Amino acid sequence: MRREFPNQDVYETPIYFSSDWLNEYWDAIAVDDYRFVYMGPSGSWTPFHADVFRSYSWSANICGRKKWLLFPPGEEEHLRDCKGHLPYDVTTAALQNYCPPPLEVIQEAGEIIFVPSGWHHQVYNLEDTISINHNWVNGCNVSIMWSFLQAELSAVQREIGEWKETMDDWEHHCQIILKSCTGIDYKEFYNFLKIIAEHRIQALQDGPEDNNLQGPNVMAPGPRHVLFDLRKIADTLILLTDNKDFQKLDTETLNPRPEDLLRTLERVIERGDCRA
Repeated sequence: MRREFPNQDVYETPIYFSSDWLNEYWDAIAVDDYRFVYMGPSGSWTPFHADVFRSYSWSANICGRKKWLLFPPGEEEHLRDCKGHLPYDVTTAALQNYCPPPLEVIQEAGEIIFVPSGWHHQVYNLEDTISINHNWVNGCNVSIMWSFLQAELSAVQREIGEWKETMDDWEHHCQIILKSCTGIDYKEFYNFLKIIAEHRIQALQDGPEDNNLQGPNVMAPGPRHVLFDLRKIADTLILLTDNKDFQKLDTETLNPRPEDLLRTLERVIERGDCRA
């Protein structure tokens, strides 16, 4: 909606959810985003899943009612079959003795629900329902996103491990499969961190009154928030550059180079700490 009607603020993201690196990044590269309007008739439902990149999500009911079945992280492990697959429907009779009962929430019209990272869930429309939903990542859960990507790459490597010695550029093919499965690979994850870092550095230079992060769906963070974000980016960047799979990739095309970006972040954070 925002791209089709850029001058119409159809809705505002609640301030509690507006520190949103994920959609900030996809807006910056103008490819896609993770904002959705869901419409479903009474009786329709969403199968058991956890959200993309193990992001947070929020869902606001415009009209209608929903029933949410929510499982804290780790509870889904009780539901895997002998091949490690998760079920499509957790309400089937065959599964009832294998896990504790889920947290059940009835969401009314006008209510918003927040789903933390890694909480698997299954959702039912109890009436004809329209909702606005965002997936989002920020400094509080970017480490979970990074852990998720590592786990997904490991799964890909196990799946095609038998061709490691015979396939040209096996690591590159693993990254291609990773991106096809999750929507992002290690290089794009670096670019994601880089774009958010550049925005935060610019925000520090502009000051809270003039920074360009303000808008109906993006908050204008204050200096302490900006420094928090930069520290989290630096922490994650250290983990990324120390990762053996990332080190095997051709990073010559990355601009700036990861080590240069990290040095810049360290300088900016040090200056910011001195001013705080």
